[in-house]
Amino acid sequence: MNGENGGLYDGSEWHSASLRNKVNLILYIDPDKQKQVKPLIAKLNSELSSTDSLGLFFIVNTSATMIPKFILRKKIANRAKSEKNTTYIFDHKRVLINKWNLADGEINIFLLDKTRHIFFNHTGRLSQEVIKTIIQTINDTLSKEDSNELTKN
Repeated sequence: MNGENGGLYDGSEWHSASLRNKVNLILYIDPDKQKQVKPLIAKLNSELSSTDSLGLFFIVNTSATMIPKFILRKKIANRAKSEKNTTYIFDHKRVLINKWNLADGEINIFLLDKTRHIFFNHTGRLSQEVIKTIIQTINDTLSKEDSNELTKN
């Protein structure tokens, strides 16, 4: 994704090929609902021993809000400086809403394995139970991936 459609927070192009070879958590959100995902991010940071094996992608649906794009870009750029393990992407024209059949104006969460197969998804509000399920699913998957790597070597 690039140009007027969106791309990385710094204006450069983003390719979904960057989702390969890692377990990935993708959060596609309406900027007005960012606060709702903070408990999930806090739990991830406190409960995951290492985020090296987990890719975290925050895709912001900029067309779902009245907040001007330049303000979003500035806020996200500041956040990206402190959150090095997170990739921030803008979707200005709802490209991924249409391409991935996502719920517009909602929180869309996906977990993908190393082959980009979706093995968990959630749409809508994040309850404590959903957050717990996401964390457990990530931990289980990372443990399984680690044991698979050990048996290969």
